[in-house]
This record gives sequence, C-alpha cells and structure tokens, in this order.
Amino acid sequence: MRKEEVEIKKLGINGEGIGYINKKICFVENAMPEEIVEVEIIAENPKFLKGRVLQYLQKSKDRVETICQEDRHCQGCSLTSLAYAKHLPYKKGVLKDALKKYTNFDVDKLPIKATYPSPVEKGYRHVVSLPLTYFKGKVHAGIYQRETKYLTLMNGCGMQDPLINECLVEIENIINKHKARDYNDKIKKGLRFIRLKNIDGKIQILFVTGEDGLKQEIINDLSQIDAIKSIWFTINTTRHQEFELQGYKKVYGLSTLPFQYANQQYLYSVKSDFPVNPVMEKVKLDMIRSFIPEDALVLSLNCGIGLLELSMNNEIVVIDEKNYHIKDAKENAKFLHKDNVEFLCKNINEGTISQCKKKSFDYIIVRSEELSPAMKQSFVLSKSKNVIYVSDHPSSLAKDIEELSQYFKVESIIPLDTYPYTAKMETIVKLKRK
Repeated sequence: MRKEEVEIKKLGINGEGIGYINKKICFVENAMPEEIVEVEIIAENPKFLKGRVLQYLQKSKDRVETICQEDRHCQGCSLTSLAYAKHLPYKKGVLKDALKKYTNFDVDKLPIKATYPSPVEKGYRHVVSLPLTYFKGKVHAGIYQRETKYLTLMNGCGMQDPLINECLVEIENIINKHKARDYNDKIKKGLRFIRLKNIDGKIQILFVTGEDGLKQEIINDLSQIDAIKSIWFTINTTRHQEFELQGYKKVYGLSTLPFQYANQQYLYSVKSDFPVNPVMEKVKLDMIRSFIPEDALVLSLNCGIGLLELSMNNEIVVIDEKNYHIKDAKENAKFLHKDNVEFLCKNINEGTISQCKKKSFDYIIVRSEELSPAMKQSFVLSKSKNVIYVSDHPSSLAKDIEELSQYFKVESIIPLDTYPYTAKMETIVKLKRK
C-alpha cells in the first residue's frame, strides 16, 4: 500500500479535496482546504492520482460533525462535513472557475451574485427514485455504491423529506411482510424500483416491477398509510430506465396531486417532473418573474407543467417535448381559467426555430443542461431582446454564454443552492441583446 501526505489546497467540482504530490494533482474524497491528510493512493495515471484518507493530520476549522450516518460510504453528498456557510462561496467559486476556463470574460468583472442559500438545508428532497434490493433476508430501498459492494440503505437519509423516509420504512415493512422479492432478470419477476414524491404533504408512489406486477395485498396495506394518496405501478423488464415511456397503472387513490405556487393550485400527474427541492423551485421562479415586465411577449422552453407561465399574465408561447407535461399544463390552464399561454408539444430545436421565425419575442426563457447549436442560432437570428437561461451544468453554461456574448451582454448571473450538501447547483443567467 502506497501512503502519501497531502496538503489540500481547494475543493474540486465534485466536492473532493485537491492537493498535489510531486506537482501531480491528487483528488481526495472527504478532505477539504487547509487540511493535511495521510492518504492511500487508490488510483494513478499519467495525469492525476486518487487518494483515500487514512488519517487527518491537520483538520480544517470549517470541518463539522457530519450530518449523515452513511457519510463514510454513500457517494450522494460530498459536503456533509463542511460548514454550510462555506458551501455558498464554494459553489460560486465552481461557477467562476468554469467561466475562467471556458470563456474570455474578465470573470471578476462579471455581475455574479452571491450564491442564494436554500431556505431548507436538510430534508429538502421531495422526489426520490431508488432501486429495491434483497439484502440479509429482506427487501430494502438502497443503493450499491460505485466500485464497491456496499449497500447504502435509504430510509433514513437526512437529505430526503422526513415524510418520505417515514413512508419508506413502512413500505419496506409491508413488502417484507408479504414476502415480496426484488427483481430477478432471469424470470422477469419482482420489484425493481420505487419512486416517491411528496407533493405538499401528499405522497405519490410508483413501483417499477417485473411481469408479476404488484401484489394486491401489498396495495391494500399501503393504502392504509395516511400520507399515501396515490399508488401506481409500471411493468418494465428492459434494461433501460426511461420508465416514463411505459404505461402506468393506477391501483389506488388520486390521479393528480395539488401543489401551491403564487397563490394558485396546480395539479401534477404521475409522470410529470416535480421539483426535487420545491422551496428553491419557488425562489427560482420568483426570480425569473422579477426580470420580465407584464407587457413582454415571452417564449418559454422546457416548461414542465407550466408553473411559471401560468403564474404570469403575459402572452406566452411554451414548448416542451414531453407530451405528459403539455397535457398537465393544458389541464392546469383550463383549471385556472388562463388563456394567455399557448402550450406546444414539439421537438425543442424545431419548435424554437419555427417560433423565432414567426414572432419577435421580448424574452426567451430556457431551462436546459446545455443549449443546442440550433437553439443558440435561433436566439441570435431572432429579434429577441432578452434571454433567461437556467442550467445546472456550470461548464456547459459557460461555453454557451461565451458563444452568445458576441450578440448578448451578460446582465446578471445568480447561482442557486438548489441541492444543499452536494456539489450540484443551478444558475440563472440574464442576457440582454447588445
């Protein structure tokens, strides 16, 4: 075993500590700046090393007792031992590093705001999707960690909504009471995955199963849990995990669940994407709304069920590729008696090109990991005066605004801590045509 002593200089984009051994970069999980650690070298190639902490020779003053009982093994959250106040400048730093690497901006002069903190730091995840696994004689909701055989049990995760955790414990007890098993690929039977959503205190459950589906006695017992308002299952024996492509069968409860935003009630069906952190989703939508005057003509891309658009009185054209989003959006527009929004289910690239040719939009709102060349070209060739771009990929976002900067000025960049205790974040960029 090769041991080395490493001084940690900074955090990397995934929240790992970064130090140097003989001028070669070394990535060390569970280490932070100002720490000196003894590590075991677990991977080495010509460009970098990876180290595992054996002992902390000097600890950072910002190290706190971890909030996670699975911190040593679970790879879901990388910042559980770092004081939360330090998460915010770290995430702004990740964004600035991406901008320095992929753009020609003088980054220190860009209008980058301080990272907006999540009002809810723990228990913020209102959507969880977990494999169901047989372990020590029982079925559990858990995740096998990469490159190990360690199973992280997920019914007590501090980042998950407490009501979801409570329901997971009860669900596991019911599954095991009726001696259900996890999925067996050879016989195409068993329970594969479970997805839970807490939508304003009401739990919706989706099971992904083999050909045998979901036992009626399990459904009967689950329906007795007060918080559970909706139970669905889908049969999927393929290797892909795009479960929304399959048919869903409701076996108990409500077809839609209500959600409040901007003093209005919206209805979510089982397939439509619900925000992982709904409190921060509302913060983000409020920020976007604040940029847009009431008389502006708006094109909105990747709208989901229309939370933002139906909260506004502007004339808006909306495009989303998922037919279940558009279906929910239209149902919500009808429910809210709103006729100012036109919802279109189209390929985003084709729809953007078509709409930008037809109309001169004052604002284009786009939510995307990255912008396609067709979208960027449409923004440039259109007469649109403003673009509001939301992304959770700092490097892709940096590359995109660099390309657009010949035609648009960066007016505001706002990092959002949508995913506390992880290295992930969202960013809103406001661009104005030059």
